[in-house]
Amino acid sequence: MGTPGLAGRSIAPSGESMPQLSKYLAGCAAKLTGKCGAEIFLSFSGNNNNPSDSCCQKLVATGIDCHNAFTEFLEAKEPQENPSKISLRSLDIWNHCVAVAAKP
Repeated sequence: MGTPGLAGRSIAPSGESMPQLSKYLAGCAAKLTGKCGAEIFLSFSGNNNNPSDSCCQKLVATGIDCHNAFTEFLEAKEPQENPSKISLRSLDIWNHCVAVAAKP
């Protein structure tokens, strides 16, 4: 059974297998739907696409600590990527999603 949220993703964008999530990260991922987990995960790919508004709301509901855990997970699993690039993209995604979630 895959972990919802990082969304049944067992393959990293690099094509390598991804290891099991920590219990904390799995708990964070469980707060997202599989679709949203995939959307958020793919938002880090550098295509500058942001998650949908509904997925942004779910991401913000997981909290900044979970978002940071997702980011650290991706940094560890994508060593060929520049960690500062992933961190900057993470910040862009988070700020975008917070703005979306704050809309009435």
